[in-house]
Amino acid sequence: MDQIPLSATVDGVSAVCIRDQAFLLVERGREPSKGWLAFPGGRREEGETPQEAAIRELLEETGLVATEVSYLTTVTFDYSTAEFPSPKPFRLAVFLAHDPMGEAVAADDAASVHWLRVEDMAAFDVTTSVLEVAHHLARSFKS
Repeated sequence: MDQIPLSATVDGVSAVCIRDQAFLLVERGREPSKGWLAFPGGRREEGETPQEAAIRELLEETGLVATEVSYLTTVTFDYSTAEFPSPKPFRLAVFLAHDPMGEAVAADDAASVHWLRVEDMAAFDVTTSVLEVAHHLARSFKS
């Protein structure tokens, strides 16, 4: 995964949750990417660190409580694709949530939640960046 410093500007965050080798994905209920599955996440709020934003977004979209997250990578969307259209690049910091507590339910702008193994993601509209991160992390399952 990339090692971009968190001091670099990021516009949004996402939180990766893994249970029994399955990843928590939410169906986006709003644009951009409405109807696509992605890791829970969203935009940072004023004065919020990327880590705080990841923990907050996970709670708001799924009801899961994480007290610690670790940085994985930063994805830059150039918005040249239909799955994530916007007028300017958007930098998304991706974090791994450690031992999130609770049962995931769709809330805020998430239309539904899904626990999917990498091999099951092909049956859904899953964003390219999510597939890349999930494939990378799934390799560690086999170790």
